Amino acid sequence: MDLSPDIARKLLTRDIANLAQRVQRGGNLSRSERAMLQSMAALSGPTQATVAENFVDLARILGVTRRTIQNWRRKSDAPKPAANGFHDVAAWREFMQRHDLKSDATATDEETALRARKLLAEVEERELRLAVKKGDYVSIEEVRQTWTRLVGRAKELLRNKFENELPPILSGLDATAIQEESRRAIDEVLNVLHSGG
Repeated sequence: MDLSPDIARKLLTRDIANLAQRVQRGGNLSRSERAMLQSMAALSGPTQATVAENFVDLARILGVTRRTIQNWRRKSDAPKPAANGFHDVAAWREFMQRHDLKSDATATDEETALRARKLLAEVEERELRLAVKKGDYVSIEEVRQTWTRLVGRAKELLRNKFENELPPILSGLDATAIQEESRRAIDEVLNVLHSGG
């Protein structure tokens, strides 16, 4: 079962809330739960920074590229650096929320998915072309032409056999002999068609 990143985050948040409630009631954490919380605390430290020293640091904290920050700075209401050159991370987060700006991670996930779909479509198209070249597939028009030709050939053989060859042979025979000769004529036509003649 595939989970979207949003659903996974919600489930983890709920799981963490359950852990917190258990600890508040006096329960203990297992080793794996403790390790998970410690690793989350270590990861969340830099992203909770309130001040960025420069645009590189700000871009890292916000989860975007430096170029994205440069583009956002062009907006008239973009947060300005303080007198010491530091950047207020909270102001930048508020700016992102106000303009509905997302981190590059979201865009790259969507772009990656689109690239993967495009690549898959290209691969499938090439595989189909190769299969057609190998003769694994033929066009409907080719099937129609071949079928029409074969049906025409069958009609021609049957007409020739039953209109031209059989009448002189069948004259004067009783019903059982006529039936036997007709069966032999049909088998002969089918053998000719089966052999491709």
